Amino acid sequence: MLNTGIPLFKAFEILETQYNKSRLKVALKTVKEDVIKGNSIHESMKKVKNIFPQFMIETVKIGEEAGRLEEILKRLSSYYEKQYNIMAAVKNALTYPLLILITSIIVMIYLMTKIIPQFVDIILSAGGEVPILTKAVIYSCEFLRHHYMKICIVSILAAILLYKFSKNDKVEKVSESIKMKIPYLRKIYINLIIFKICSSMSILMKSGINIVKALRITGGLLESKVMTERVEQCVRCMEQGEGIYSALNRLQINDSIFLSLIKTGEAAGEMEEIFSSLEELFENDINRCFKRLTKVIEPVVIIFLSLFVGIFVIAALMPIFSIMDTTL
Repeated sequence: MLNTGIPLFKAFEILETQYNKSRLKVALKTVKEDVIKGNSIHESMKKVKNIFPQFMIETVKIGEEAGRLEEILKRLSSYYEKQYNIMAAVKNALTYPLLILITSIIVMIYLMTKIIPQFVDIILSAGGEVPILTKAVIYSCEFLRHHYMKICIVSILAAILLYKFSKNDKVEKVSESIKMKIPYLRKIYINLIIFKICSSMSILMKSGINIVKALRITGGLLESKVMTERVEQCVRCMEQGEGIYSALNRLQINDSIFLSLIKTGEAAGEMEEIFSSLEELFENDINRCFKRLTKVIEPVVIIFLSLFVGIFVIAALMPIFSIMDTTL
């Protein structure tokens, strides 16, 4: 809209009409009113809590100060679209297995509450004996049916406690080390970290921010306290005169492509282009990883759930065999 010559306040007004979500609508209206009063966009964004990311505000500030707002907004658009595509890839990888899991649970519950009890009644009326496996399955289902509310409450409380426990620094460091040791997940995790670093550094440096400040801002974007602390250590080393390659080596990522290209870019003085190239490279690599992961997860989940369904089916069929033995 800015590129077509629409005034800034009018652009926000048009955006405001495009959203039905009340919080975002109110936020855009607040920013628009502040801009009309003569305030800058980034200052107006700061006044709205928990809507605009700090990274966006800092980048918009640079764009306003340098008189390159249109260019900066285009880069931000590209940055957030790439971030969205990565998260969409994660969700797509988990959607199919989750649907299979939910469907299987519904089928198993139906079998145990509607079908098997009928066979049990027939067996008992015919003087037969209920097989041990069928008894175990029925008792399990009866327990779940009579105590499902308690189980739900306990599960929710356990999930809340686990979430709070996971935010502990020591626990997060343990979790980080586990992620780094699982072979395939380690590759995906490291690639995600590198992608976030490169995409952030690319847009910040192209916006005119020096490499040290860009790295400091980037550290705040990483959703890992361990990696954030390592990035802060890199920043301190660079402030003391250390080079970017030597500093990033302290991240302990140990990715040869990433480090070798950083070293090449530092020697050639082309860090902006190197970060941009690395961003594209690791974005494609992450997409390929998730596609392969999806292909692996689907059959594994199907086999795993088939075993459970098989147990329930056998538990349903065994009473029939018992009836046949009694009849014979």
